Amino acid sequence: MGKTTNGIERLMNSFRVYEEIDDKVYHDAHLLLNIYSDVLWGMKESYSNMICECKEMYGDSSLAVLDVITEFGTDLKAKLLHEQLEDTEASKVIIDIINSAMVKLSTYPKKGEQYHEILKCTYFAEKKYAEQELLEMLQLSRSTYFRQRKKAISLFGVILWGYVLPEFMKNMKQN
Repeated sequence: MGKTTNGIERLMNSFRVYEEIDDKVYHDAHLLLNIYSDVLWGMKESYSNMICECKEMYGDSSLAVLDVITEFGTDLKAKLLHEQLEDTEASKVIIDIINSAMVKLSTYPKKGEQYHEILKCTYFAEKKYAEQELLEMLQLSRSTYFRQRKKAISLFGVILWGYVLPEFMKNMKQN
């Protein structure tokens, strides 16, 4: 953990040297976090629809039946369902990468748990909280919340693009 932490600190410091890079990391991470719940909802909806269509067409809700059907058949509907499943699997990989960055964020020694909690409550909760509810839940003043949220988003971005994603890409190349 110490080696990773020092690496993250060095990476954060290198981003601070180039202010526009730091702003870009913040901006991109903020955009990603803003769409996360919509992507997750869309993925759940897509998966539910595939299950229903599979059951309706083939009498089985198992998605494994799609592999067999598309491998041996030419049924256009089955092929479309299979493509939807592949899209859903790609979305799941993205969500897993984001979740890995959140786990790494929570272990960051300087306010990592607090940053994790801020992002979790702000972007990852199923229920969207009103600002006052959020402030009370996190026990932060409004100005402290926004200051800490900006730091949390920036650190999340550095962890995501500086560590988690490169590690994922390296593992993909090895497999």
